[in-house]
Amino acid sequence: MTTSEHGAGFSAAAAAIATAADEALASGTLNGVSEADIATALTALGKLYAAKVEKSDKIFPPVASDALTATETAVLVSELLRAADLNVFDLAMWFRRAS
Repeated sequence: MTTSEHGAGFSAAAAAIATAADEALASGTLNGVSEADIATALTALGKLYAAKVEKSDKIFPPVASDALTATETAVLVSELLRAADLNVFDLAMWFRRAS
């Protein structure tokens, strides 16, 4: 698979996930989406984001500035920190690392 084919395939997959998520949210059928599937998608995207930032040495916004509410962001970030066994102090140390 060429780079352009890989990129096109990823774009199609990302659009499909976004559409499926929007439909589940709009219809209220959240029980139809498994926790394992959400974890799989978030894990893969988290790894991809971190690898791209590390390789390019350029931090870019992982989402549009108005894509998530403050509550959605806090819920996601809190659980990501918990899953990695990190706390807010640990996170603050990472911010200082870049300075």
